[in-house]
Amino acid sequence: MKMRFMGRTCLIVLSLLPAVSTQEGSTVIGSDQPLIAFPGEDIILPCHITPSLSAVDMDVRWFREKFKIPVHLYEDRSDRTDVQDSDYRGRTALSIVRLEDGILSLNLRNLRPSDSGVYSCYATDGVWNGQGKTELIVRALGTQPSISMDSTQGEQTRLVCRSEGWDPEPEVIWRDRDGNDVTSLSSTTVQRDSQGLRSVISYIKIKQQSNVFSCLVRSKTPKPDWESKIHISSEYHMFVD
Repeated sequence: MKMRFMGRTCLIVLSLLPAVSTQEGSTVIGSDQPLIAFPGEDIILPCHITPSLSAVDMDVRWFREKFKIPVHLYEDRSDRTDVQDSDYRGRTALSIVRLEDGILSLNLRNLRPSDSGVYSCYATDGVWNGQGKTELIVRALGTQPSISMDSTQGEQTRLVCRSEGWDPEPEVIWRDRDGNDVTSLSSTTVQRDSQGLRSVISYIKIKQQSNVFSCLVRSKTPKPDWESKIHISSEYHMFVD
């Protein structure tokens, strides 16, 4: 009787031991640097498991603010487009071949300004789980600025500089013919369109004398800035470069 009781107790203890994941000690890593891209481009959001191991039989979820609304969900060895955020439907992909090496990177196509944000990459085998993050910044370089003259009867003549299609909001700088920054004499308004892109309109008053003004619309990206120059003659004839 005593031996049978001890055996039964041993079985009970064993049944309470937790399942052990083969992934214990592994971590999920995203990108430690923001990724900068532009509308219309394709990009790969990096993410991987280290040490390297297969994620083919795991659930892999990419999401932004809301865990339950995935940017992309790989579950039961297939992509779950039925629960995917509608804004990303048809624009994302995971590589099954790369999943075998623990590469969870997401291919995101045809970028939009609204895609900017922090993306979380989450993987689990049902017991173990890990999560990494990658920040994406989608920036749009707007149009070449145009300069025109706005003269209202009874008011001082002013120049108008316009440019559109920017994201995020650009900086507008006015300079005179000597290269002096005269931006403080200007006023600028910004409007956003239905796609989230910004248009800027900047005004600066001018005196009745010959001068040259340039309007620089500058982005904080490594791509080129746009600048236009206008020459104002003493007779208010305009010559635009």
